[in-house]
Amino acid sequence: MAAESQYLFITDLPEEILEIILSKLSPYRDLKSAKLVCKQWHRLVTGVTQKLYENFQQCIKTSNVLWTPFQAEAGPTITERYSHCACYYDKSLYVFGGCTSTNTTFNDLWRFDLATRQWIRPLAMGTYPSPKACASMVVYKDNLVLFGGWSHPTPYPLHQAARFFSELHMYNPVSNRWSHVTSLSRPLPKPIAGHSASVVKDVMIVFGGSHVPGVGSNDVWVFDFIESVWIKHPTSNLKPNPRYGQSQVTVNENCLLILGGCGGPNQIFNDIWLLDLNTAPWEWHEISVKNPESAAPQLWCHPACKVGDVMVILSKPVKSNQPAPVVAPRAPVQTSRVWVPPRGEVQPGPMRGPSSPTVAKRPFPDTDDSSSAESSNEESGRIQSQEMKMLPTGDEGDSRKDNDSSDSGTESNYGGTASVRPGFPSVRPNAMRNRQRQLETLRKYEERLRNVQGVSGVGNGAGGAGVADNLAKPVQQGPAREPRSAMCLHLLDICDIDKKLEASWSIPNEATSCDTPEETIFYTLVEGRGELVLFGGIQRDINSMQRGIDVNLKSHVVSNNSYIIGSRKQTL
Repeated sequence: MAAESQYLFITDLPEEILEIILSKLSPYRDLKSAKLVCKQWHRLVTGVTQKLYENFQQCIKTSNVLWTPFQAEAGPTITERYSHCACYYDKSLYVFGGCTSTNTTFNDLWRFDLATRQWIRPLAMGTYPSPKACASMVVYKDNLVLFGGWSHPTPYPLHQAARFFSELHMYNPVSNRWSHVTSLSRPLPKPIAGHSASVVKDVMIVFGGSHVPGVGSNDVWVFDFIESVWIKHPTSNLKPNPRYGQSQVTVNENCLLILGGCGGPNQIFNDIWLLDLNTAPWEWHEISVKNPESAAPQLWCHPACKVGDVMVILSKPVKSNQPAPVVAPRAPVQTSRVWVPPRGEVQPGPMRGPSSPTVAKRPFPDTDDSSSAESSNEESGRIQSQEMKMLPTGDEGDSRKDNDSSDSGTESNYGGTASVRPGFPSVRPNAMRNRQRQLETLRKYEERLRNVQGVSGVGNGAGGAGVADNLAKPVQQGPAREPRSAMCLHLLDICDIDKKLEASWSIPNEATSCDTPEETIFYTLVEGRGELVLFGGIQRDINSMQRGIDVNLKSHVVSNNSYIIGSRKQTL
């Protein structure tokens, strides 16, 4: 008995210690295998899995998450892309199609093994789908279902316009084969892209999308997997506006949720709709939204993912909390009163008195030497429009007062600055004073431009001493960096949304880390086992792309990086 008591086995450990050990295993591989050891381990693993998922949900609700980046390995790997489609199936993230920065559309299929964190390309057989982006891919039983999509126009070898697709393909990971599903039912849905899809029981419900560029739809189509037929399902008269690029999730087997979308130019939607599948016809309900000021900006290009009773959207912080974009200050100018002086040195114009000709000012009033006038004439005209916009209020008023004394309708009488009427001096009175004032204005413009571009110091322009004291805005000292626009978690509470018909945005936690990616759009976000997986997209602020406010415009950064968003606290 004494000899036997010297040996201890793992089964002799307290269950609390076993739970801690089991919580360190991979949820995709080892943890599932540990269930098969014995009944005790099966019970413990079930409890550990439940606790880990509850811990993950709590970390999501408090935004206490850990970002783990995974860059694509060197060599043959998945290409940078955006507007692709993705879904989670059997411990892997599957990605299909998408676009890249060279306007190329893909039809390749990749698998990101979440157990090993490696990319694998299945060389599938069967009928491959066409190259496309903005398609939908969902899971039905043991198959991936791909529908719709759009492809870039191709200039070579012959120009072809953009194409929209209504193809339905299914991929079986076990047999590694694509199959094209045809339906003899009529009518069939039109070719469509930018739609959303969900699987409820044995049907796939498709909402919205675009049939032509920039035009949305609010139709609801249903594909029956058992009968292989399409049905345009009737809905209530009250329905969402036509849109594309929205997010769609299943609340339960009786309800679908639609978030945001885009209806075309200047039609960005932030509304939320619930589709009740228990009524006949299906009934739409617009959801009452609380705390809309905390809503995620630009819902149509940031896909949402459901985690428990919370919708998660990854986007930049709320606009009101963002630092204002750095742009060159511009004085208020009424363009209807801005007068661009002609190039003539002297304009006869209307006589103020019996014999008082009016003399017009040039942008650079100086001596009337013909060589210097001809060389500076082109430069004066080029700077004139910028100078008129950047003039401070006092200078602008002086310019208007001087300009009112001449007639712009006589520009054709005198063609150039070198033409001088006899009897007038070649050097105008107060020329140096006017030149000094205009040089100061140009220096202000240059310093403000340098301030925007992040150049330190003040230029040594020919403005004389004390010019910096007259600037409307002080120049920023030191290198100015563009504020980092990292993404954060925006959370929408949808608890009991099917009963109360209301949802609430939570105040986002804008604390970020060095691993948090920059603002990214047109990516994919799916839920794995106790973690979220983000892949691809364009690392660019959509507002900057639309308004063009960046001074140093950089090319769009299309990414093929993956980010795992998990719990910071993994212990039980």
